[in-house]
Amino acid sequence: MPKRPHPPPARRKKTPKAPETADEYLAVAVDLEESGERWRSGDVAKAGRFFVQAVTAYETTLARYPNNFDARYNRARLLYTLTQLPLPATFFPATSTAESRLLAAAEAHKECNDLEKNSSDILFNYGQTLSSLGEFYANKPQPYSEDEEEDEPLNKEIERLLQSKQAFETSWTILQQCLTVQESDYKSTLEQSQSFDSNPLEDEYVMNDDEDNDNGGVKLPPQFTERRNSTASSHSSNSNGGSGATQWASIVEPTTKLSILDTALAMLEVQTSILTLSTPSTATTIFSQPYLEQITTHAATILDNYILPISGSLHEDVSLNLEPIEIAEREVEATLSRANFLTALVETKYHLGLNTIETWEADIKAAFDPFTLYTPPDDGKQATEERKGIIDLATSWMALCDRSTAYTTLSTTILPFQPQRSWKLANLASQDLSSATKLSPEKEKPGVYLARGNLEMVRSKIPVEAAEKAVGVLRKNAGVYYRGVVAASGSSLIGAVDGVKVKEAVEEARVKEVVIKVEEEGDVNGLKVLLVKGGVEKLAVWRIVKAAVEDGIFGREVLGLVEEVLRG
Repeated sequence: MPKRPHPPPARRKKTPKAPETADEYLAVAVDLEESGERWRSGDVAKAGRFFVQAVTAYETTLARYPNNFDARYNRARLLYTLTQLPLPATFFPATSTAESRLLAAAEAHKECNDLEKNSSDILFNYGQTLSSLGEFYANKPQPYSEDEEEDEPLNKEIERLLQSKQAFETSWTILQQCLTVQESDYKSTLEQSQSFDSNPLEDEYVMNDDEDNDNGGVKLPPQFTERRNSTASSHSSNSNGGSGATQWASIVEPTTKLSILDTALAMLEVQTSILTLSTPSTATTIFSQPYLEQITTHAATILDNYILPISGSLHEDVSLNLEPIEIAEREVEATLSRANFLTALVETKYHLGLNTIETWEADIKAAFDPFTLYTPPDDGKQATEERKGIIDLATSWMALCDRSTAYTTLSTTILPFQPQRSWKLANLASQDLSSATKLSPEKEKPGVYLARGNLEMVRSKIPVEAAEKAVGVLRKNAGVYYRGVVAASGSSLIGAVDGVKVKEAVEEARVKEVVIKVEEEGDVNGLKVLLVKGGVEKLAVWRIVKAAVEDGIFGREVLGLVEEVLRG
């Protein structure tokens, strides 16, 4: 074949057709969002860039079609998604703060809720957004600043905790509304199911053979096209496009037991988060005995009427198509949510002077005891452990970590006046973390090692003979565990999203390892090197060290040395 005298002309890419209808505008935004979802597990930053573009596209749709609810709904979802992705601070403009992004997401969901009442999807997302706002205020880092009057830091802490409490309370109210809607939806679903069983297809919804062939499908009853799915590609749009315009329809996801269980668990988690705001210095300011009794009553209702009966009956409901391992995971999740609420409750009661150290310790033990979710039928057969539905939290690495945290909190609280008991409790916490290390998956080991390093530092400060003899070993062990965080972070099983979370654990471990030297010898060189060459920001160092001092990992005297380095 003779050579061509000229290379073949390059094909020009077709210029994408500018959208004209609401459906076309919405399709552009949905394509961008779905591109982001494809990158979410592999490249978080790239996924974030697509999501930002999708938000802009949804806003463009709204500018042209203000009544397009689906664009408004999807925009609200994505605004919240962007607050939950582990994106670096430099990803966003300097004028955009974590607080402003959460507030914008909350306001966007409020707008959706105001426009479309009684949507469980909107209510659930709105409640979750407010809960995240509460978590932000609860953990909001306080920057180092010029010398303040002695009482100002406590006033600021109380103000911050009250902000958090208010956000959590609003979240609980919204989730309660969601639960009410879900119960109604679930009841309707059951009634419809019973109706279809007795009369499978009503005449008005059945097409004859000719209609079916002409339209390529069967007509669905109205209720199958009303409920909005929370995934972008399933949303319908309100457009007046021509006959050739893409027609979208909502995919129905009927409310199930799992939907109700998820909402109930979220409600109990919110109440647990409220209780964790309690500290010895602030509990009496932000809590009262009647308030605590109200929370306890609400939690008991959620547990007894929803969480425990639903999770205890999942093994009987074949319609959910759950694998045995999925059922076991949900059972443990439900039981662990109960245990964490109970431990948070007993701690708050102690800070309010409503119980004793003995009660606190006994309640921790009782909260994590094996728990029976359901009993076997009385069929005369010998009941096995499995048929009794006994959940042994000692076989769950998450439960072991949570119980360790509960024992550590109690240990540090009583350390000044009951050091021997504090040492005993810290040893129990250490045993739990040792077991958790063996049971935890590879991607979770960095977090477990970090907890072990923290606990060894706490143990080294307990003024008992055993700790004083082993202080050098304990602090050396802490350094080993902090380095173990870095070593475990290289696991190939850690994905992109988890990888960023692990990166934060690595940063914390590196800071704490060098601060050990600061505390022991006043040697700040390691800290200076970490700031200059380690890529750790000053504010991150201050946040980590300040929190560590509050947790009893380091003595308060290190704050002055660290602050001097940060200002240098």
